[in-house]
Amino acid sequence: MGGAVSGLGAGLAACGGNRRRTSRGYAFVATRASKAIAVVDLTAFAVRTRISLPAAPATLIAHPTQHLLYAALPETQTLEEIDSKRWKLTRKVKLPGKLTAMRFSPGAERIWALISDPPLLVPIDTVDLQARQPIPLPAQPASFDLSPRDPAACVGLLDGSIVFADLKTGRVSKPRHISTELGVVRFRSDGKQVIAADKAERLLSILDASSGELMTQLPLPLRPDNVCFKPDGGQLFLTGEGRDAVVIAYPYRTEVAQTNLSGRAPGAMAASMDPDYLFVANPGAGSVTIFDLATQRVVAVTAVGVEPFQIVVTPDQQFALVLNRGNGDLAVIRIDAIKPGRAKSAPLFTMIPVGAEPVDMVVRSS
Repeated sequence: MGGAVSGLGAGLAACGGNRRRTSRGYAFVATRASKAIAVVDLTAFAVRTRISLPAAPATLIAHPTQHLLYAALPETQTLEEIDSKRWKLTRKVKLPGKLTAMRFSPGAERIWALISDPPLLVPIDTVDLQARQPIPLPAQPASFDLSPRDPAACVGLLDGSIVFADLKTGRVSKPRHISTELGVVRFRSDGKQVIAADKAERLLSILDASSGELMTQLPLPLRPDNVCFKPDGGQLFLTGEGRDAVVIAYPYRTEVAQTNLSGRAPGAMAASMDPDYLFVANPGAGSVTIFDLATQRVVAVTAVGVEPFQIVVTPDQQFALVLNRGNGDLAVIRIDAIKPGRAKSAPLFTMIPVGAEPVDMVVRSS
């Protein structure tokens, strides 16, 4: 089956590189204005079709092993299943409230949906696409993550607390107050620690995943608005208000190591593995800054369009796809065309109109 890369999270997925000229697969772009999903052929670099939805989508995820996509529709409070091979709607499930985020369990046997009102964690079985017994949360949630090793979730609440949920028993821990404004919460790649972005105090809070105890807090030179992990989990990249820079942290050493200058007001990010590049969106400038992680230097800046807000690297690691909110285009950067040198520029491979008000994107290999 084809692999999947989800655009959720905040730019937490990324891939490495290959030197072939074409990328076999599709990008699926959810657009709010047209209430549809644009299907972009990554061989022809054109929109093949549009899958109509009954309401405007908010977020999109792809099944990791099957040819299935899931689109959340806030207006109807439903989750729509889409066959990504036949490009058609298949099933849907009614949600008990407004969906904030969703993630697959490690085995993909369930989708866990975070509901903000009422505050719930809802398991949805992927076999019959039915919602099961929800887990009530003590306050409105802001972010969550699933453990890669245990049936557990960590949930960041709007009141600045974190709770841990046992997904087998449904038990939720006593809230631990961390901040007045929490951002992203994520398990470390081994599942032993949880990393929480403290926006109010500009900190990274590290908690023990077993006990929920706060282990340490790392000061940051900026507000951690955007978070991106390197695919191997060894590095964490942060951007946000307060500095035109990218901060690099090392989760396994629990230290903030470097701060590199970027373009003005850098935002979303994505990382490739071969070569080790970090792609950073500069929404105000309409560009993407490309860092070489080995040398810690900017190797290129590419103009991509109006207000880039999401970047996904294709599974074969040939292209960086940049979704532009302002003009509804998908900009394509060919990774092997990036040539480090004095010019510090990389040509844009192509630009594909996908539709007004794009909100999310996932990429599937063939």
